[in-house]
Amino acid sequence: MRQHKKSSSRVLLYSLAAAFTLSHLDRQILNITLNDIGVEFGLSDLQLGSLSGIAFAFVYVLFGFPVARITRRGNRKTILVAALSLWSAMTALIGMAGSFATVFLARVGVGIGEAGCVPPSHSMIVDAYPPEKRASALSFYSAGTNIGAFFAFLMGGILASQYGWRVAFFAAGAPGLLLALWMVFALKDPTIPSVPEGPAHAQTNSKTLIRQLIADTSSCHALIGAALTAMIGYGALAWVSVYLIRNHGMSTAQAGTYLAFAIGVAGALGTWLGGVFSDWLGKKDPTWRFKFVALTILLAKPFSVVFYLLDNTTLALIVFIIPAVTGSMFAGPTFSHLYSRVEASDRPMVTALFMFMVNLIGLGAGPVLVGWMSDSLSLSHGIDALRWALIILQIVGLWAALHFWLAGCAVKSDQVVS
Repeated sequence: MRQHKKSSSRVLLYSLAAAFTLSHLDRQILNITLNDIGVEFGLSDLQLGSLSGIAFAFVYVLFGFPVARITRRGNRKTILVAALSLWSAMTALIGMAGSFATVFLARVGVGIGEAGCVPPSHSMIVDAYPPEKRASALSFYSAGTNIGAFFAFLMGGILASQYGWRVAFFAAGAPGLLLALWMVFALKDPTIPSVPEGPAHAQTNSKTLIRQLIADTSSCHALIGAALTAMIGYGALAWVSVYLIRNHGMSTAQAGTYLAFAIGVAGALGTWLGGVFSDWLGKKDPTWRFKFVALTILLAKPFSVVFYLLDNTTLALIVFIIPAVTGSMFAGPTFSHLYSRVEASDRPMVTALFMFMVNLIGLGAGPVLVGWMSDSLSLSHGIDALRWALIILQIVGLWAALHFWLAGCAVKSDQVVS
């Protein structure tokens, strides 16, 4: 019986991770094709940054809250399948866009669809795994960020080079429609009750929940640290392929293939290992779940800056591996911690609040901020404007590390709900 339960949990986790992977494939396919789109439509870096960031992020966080409110046991599968179908179709439609405006609107559609991915998925994962294994399970799920980036950069780079950027979007949208069809018949929504049903376990008002998380010092610092880390990560991820093409003379296919393995493979391994080490350290001392995250950020920052300063392409690509591996290690430990602070019925709303901060500040502001700085520095620094914009962004990482360290210091095991 227990073996069957473990097997069922793994199938669920693999299925949800596959959907999350496709969400990042469809989200990140724009980044490897960004330079080609900019050339075709004659766009500035600020306009390109808005396509990668705010066009997606604003509606993503806006629709995240209603999705969280309607997420209940029994309808989570329906929400996920509908969301997966929508964002996959809108991704394919980007390939038919004839102007900046139509690309922008299609990206808005992708954001609306992807808002329905994480809240129901995390809710199902938390119901399927015990507290002591959640950071590992959620980190495995979060590794979809990197795996999706792997396929986006590899497939997007090759297809865009051989057949044009539009074909890359058609190819990115198709797998999600097939997975959605498979989920209709094969995916089972967990029926494991975390808490009894009844008024005492009704969802907390969102304002009350926000106040509760802010009042919890460790959760407050974790949210701030996650938002800042996401701003750096999404800002760099949106522009690193453009940087390699502009400043190192790489082709779209070359940049895409390299980033696929650096961010996709190495980054996915790092994200998963971050959760494993966090769980291992947390058993001995709960404060080290976040202190470990802080140390990984501090380790990566010098390598990130050196990567952008190096003119030797081969050496720069080797140095980039370290920040690629550590970039998403914060995800699993942060989610696991936040979920341990609230009742089970409030976890979908916690997911929405987390995604609001991470995506509005991270995905919404990061790429746009880099684009704005690059345009502003272009007159004085020429082709190196993007280089310095990305270096400036990395300095914020020290701020994020401070908040994760403070979050670890503030952790008190007696606050855990489970």
